[in-house]
Amino acid sequence: MIKKIGLSTVLIASLAVSINAKTYSQADMDKVLQRLDRLEKALEMQKVETDKKLAKIESSTDEEIEALNERADDNEFQASMNRIKWGGEFEVSSNNIEGKSQGVKYRDNNTWTTKLFLSMESKINDNTKFTGRLAMYKNWSDSSGVNLTDSAEGRKPVGSSELFVERAYVDYKVNNNIALTIGRQPSSDGPGMSLVNNTKRKSTYPSLLFDGATDGIVATAKLSPKSSMNPIVRAAYGKGFQKGTNYSPYTVNQNDIDDLNVYGAFYEMNLPIKSMGDNLFVVSYVHATDFVGHSQYTTAPNNGNLGDMDLYGLYFENNKAFGTNLSYFISAGWNNPDSNGKTVNFGALTGNQNVSLIKDSGSAYHIGTRYDFSNGIKLGYEFNHGSKYWYSFTNGSSDLLNKLATRGDVNDIYAIYQIDLNQFIRLGYTMIDYDYTGSGWHIGEPITTDDYINRAYGVYNLKF
Repeated sequence: MIKKIGLSTVLIASLAVSINAKTYSQADMDKVLQRLDRLEKALEMQKVETDKKLAKIESSTDEEIEALNERADDNEFQASMNRIKWGGEFEVSSNNIEGKSQGVKYRDNNTWTTKLFLSMESKINDNTKFTGRLAMYKNWSDSSGVNLTDSAEGRKPVGSSELFVERAYVDYKVNNNIALTIGRQPSSDGPGMSLVNNTKRKSTYPSLLFDGATDGIVATAKLSPKSSMNPIVRAAYGKGFQKGTNYSPYTVNQNDIDDLNVYGAFYEMNLPIKSMGDNLFVVSYVHATDFVGHSQYTTAPNNGNLGDMDLYGLYFENNKAFGTNLSYFISAGWNNPDSNGKTVNFGALTGNQNVSLIKDSGSAYHIGTRYDFSNGIKLGYEFNHGSKYWYSFTNGSSDLLNKLATRGDVNDIYAIYQIDLNQFIRLGYTMIDYDYTGSGWHIGEPITTDDYINRAYGVYNLKF
């Protein structure tokens, strides 16, 4: 009752000092005190109601603030996702294969595969852009594990539905004429694969020389930005093999195996013939050092570095040639090995023999054409030939037969039906006649053979 006493005292004092003070009876004073008591009770009740309202407002405010925070987090997440542009490609194929290997005929019919690419792109600022691609490639209902080199992960059917990082690189524009590309490079499905894959150019390098995933750094320079020929030169550095330190972190040079380093120089331009239409001309040179006997058997006591190799290439393509619906390309490659004389022996894998790096130069060429009819049907044909010692970096190719590595002849005919802008079906037949063994291998002495592979296939492809 402290408040009541205080208020009563103030009221009495006010009455006592009033200039026109009157004499009040005890009854009058009691009435004043009663009115004051009622007033204080009303104030107490009002305070209780006010406290309840304030508590409700405070609780509501906390909930609103929490909701606003959640909304801000969602907006921040959505904003970050909006910075990434997503796309994809889905493909299902059916394959029927028959052939002959070491004099024994075989057949593998009704084999199905599924391939999935998830592409991402994000513009960081005016000078920096990130690009990535996740890849899955598997046989239907196949859970068996398969050992693959790094360049083939996500490029071959691995038996599982794992997603591999096939591409993850940053393009940084140093200035208007020079750019750097750093990371897991766009080095698969390059020129020479666009017609049969029914797509635009996806890679930097002609597929006859290189097809697969790789890590490295590439510098690109525009030589004459105002020229209609758009001349470009590239300098590249990458790894064909790098010794993994995660298995033996305290061993600096396990088994005395050096890394396979790859250096490249490329020049490309458009020929200045306006009537020809869209075209591309590429000159390539690659120098690879310290080839490893086998990159999956680095712990084998007899594994080691076998020497170096140079690759040279010329490529030309002409799309919608001279205003027609005919497109074509011509690609040629040469390889020149430099063996150091060392050998490896992996038992049955090398026929229980000591083998060295291939000892002589090889060459190959790849040509193709496609005609697009107005009704959505596209007919194409490709041919490639490789010599006795032909070798290039195509072990990461998504082609089940790795046909561009063939030491012999390949005929490939196909038909595409464009369902709509995003979907097509391709039917094809591939015939490979091997002249020599060891296609796709950089070791061993090739010997003549009459082995062959025939493949009939169907593909459904969806881009989204």
